[in-house]
This record gives sequence, C-alpha cells and structure tokens, in this order.
Amino acid sequence: MATTIGSFALSLVITTAPPSRTSVRMSAPARVEPTLEQVYADIAAAQPAQQAAYEEWIQSGEVDTEGLVAAAAAQGCTLDVRAGHLAYAPDFQPVPLCFDFMYCRHGKTMGNTEPRVFQGYVDESNNFLTDVGLEQAEEAADKLDALGVSPALVVLSPLSRASETGMAWVRRHPEMEKVTETWEEAAEMRFGSWDNMMVKDLDKENMCHLFYLAQNVVVSAPAPYVRPSDGTAFAAESFVTMLNRMRGMLDKLNEKMAPLAAEREAAGAPPPLVVMYGHSMAGAALSILTNNGKKVDGQSYLGFDGKYIMPNATPVYLHQCK
Repeated sequence: MATTIGSFALSLVITTAPPSRTSVRMSAPARVEPTLEQVYADIAAAQPAQQAAYEEWIQSGEVDTEGLVAAAAAQGCTLDVRAGHLAYAPDFQPVPLCFDFMYCRHGKTMGNTEPRVFQGYVDESNNFLTDVGLEQAEEAADKLDALGVSPALVVLSPLSRASETGMAWVRRHPEMEKVTETWEEAAEMRFGSWDNMMVKDLDKENMCHLFYLAQNVVVSAPAPYVRPSDGTAFAAESFVTMLNRMRGMLDKLNEKMAPLAAEREAAGAPPPLVVMYGHSMAGAALSILTNNGKKVDGQSYLGFDGKYIMPNATPVYLHQCK
C-alpha cells in the first residue's frame, strides 16, 4: 500500500503472517474383529447363497449324481440330491454282522477345539490328542475296563488321534497287542482341500458349510488334500462315498471274523467282539449302516454332524448279536 506525505511517497508493506498451526495426527479407529460367534452367525445367514452355489455345482456335470444315488441305494438309503439329504429307505436292513461291534471315537484334539477345522484324513500336529484328549483316552480305557470285555480283535484307524486313544487301553492289556491291527479303511472321511482349514476362514458362501449346517452328504471339495510331509495328494470324498467305504470295511470284518464266530456258535459260546477306534464321520457312517443312524429333529433324513456327532472317547455298542 503507498501513502503520500508531503513530497514523499511512503510505501508501507503489511505482511500478514500465516496463523500458527499445530500439527495433530488423528489415528484411525482400531478395527474391531468380529467374534467367533458373529462369524459363525454370518456363515449361517449365508446358507441361501451356499445352497445356490451347491445347486450350480450339481448342475454343472462335475459330480456324478446318478452314481451317488445308486451308491446310497446300495446301502439301503435314499438320496435327495437337490437337498443333499440321506434317509433310510422303507426296506432298509442293517448290515448283518457275525460279531458284536463296539466303536469309540478319538479323544479331543486342537482340530475339534474352537476355532474348529474340517478334520478328516489329516495327521498333522494340530490333529494330535491334546492333554485333555489324552486324559479322555484314559477315561475311555476305564470305561472299557468297567465293561470287562475281551475283544477278539481291536481295530485302529491309522490316524494317530484314534490309534493313541485305542492304545491307551491296549497298553493296559499287553496280551491284546497280538489281536490289535491298524486298518487303512478305518480312517476318517477325506475332506480334500477343506481338510485342516478353519471353518471360520472359508468363504461364508462356500458350499462346504452345508456339510454341517444342512447335513449335506453330497458336497465335496474341488481339490485334494496334499500332505505337507511328503506331498501325497488325497482326493476328496463325499459322505456317501465314505459310507460305501465303511460298508466295505464291515464286509471285510465279517469275512475275517466268520470262522471264529462259527466256532464259538458251535461251542455255545458268545460271539466274538470287535472294538474299533476311529472318528466322528466314520462313526456316523457305521452307525447308519448298523441301524443306529440319527434322524434330524422333526425330519426324516439323517444327521451326522453337530449335535448328531458321536461324543469323544466313549465306547458304544453299534451291534450285538442276538
């Protein structure tokens, strides 16, 4: 700004300093992770999307639905492919067994402790018995001792969580070692690429969730499980496929035990007893085949997971000869 005073021109320059600013850093609000209950609730709410994905899959030609229907029928069951439900057929007959049959699911592992995983044909560190599981194995041995049984055959799954549960009893009775065998057929259901994945980490719209939310016996993973220790790949199987594997094992047991069963019957002695140490889904399949399957509340179809699962480390009779 210029101002004239007499003959002088006085130039005044007024400089306005910028206001002082105090730098303030605002931190972003911390992200609140959803609780496990919220995650599971979101997964349950996404069941319509899971069903849509499942229906698209069965219509894609990637799954042999006719073969699965036939496989279910071969075991005296009906299969509703669209719903993925298995039911006893009106003319269902349990597998005739020449021996008494007792089954015991393994003790607790990290895999069936929340946050749980799809725990199938896997034998990694998180699938081993926990301290609680080891205690349960001893408790299962106590229960078997209380029954005073003397098995003609003890069958162990090759997966350590089941074999260790069984060996807790066998080690108490060294004479039983000579009748204790490990059978590959007794292993748990193969979940393929879902195996050892935490349920909460799988996309909420993935049809895998129908396995336990809707008791769907058709769903199976799109890729195999690859064992980290040696790179061996194990193809996924559905519950129906595993049901047929369990039937084959019962037939093998019948063939093995038939001579001893006949010998005991001729002598007027009780039938031989087979005790098997295995898993939840394998046990559910064997329960169905022996007419011990559990129907979903208020429905005609069968349940096998969640509330219908076998308890850990509890020997139960699936068959007793009359």
